[in-house]
Amino acid sequence: MGNHPQVEAFCEAAELMRRERYWRRNENDEIDFLRALVNVVREVAYHLDAVRALDIDGVAAYIAAAGLGPWAGNVNAELVLMTAVDHALERRLAMTSASRNTGVQ
Repeated sequence: MGNHPQVEAFCEAAELMRRERYWRRNENDEIDFLRALVNVVREVAYHLDAVRALDIDGVAAYIAAAGLGPWAGNVNAELVLMTAVDHALERRLAMTSASRNTGVQ
């Protein structure tokens, strides 16, 4: 009997990503990469949350460090990981925009 399709998909994706780990991206590649990474992280976060993989004390530390209040709702892998990737993408877009406006590389 074979593996579940999601197990096979994760194994294949991990192998492909491992083989390209040291790819040197240029500015535009970096933005495209982060946009694609958002989709991967969202799926990984879903599965991490499904198996309750995040340590409760680690989540509490994240909540304290990020200054999140009750308004943040359920703090889970999706919030932690998606926030990190979104911020990385926003920083990269801002840097690209600034360099285009000033001519700085």
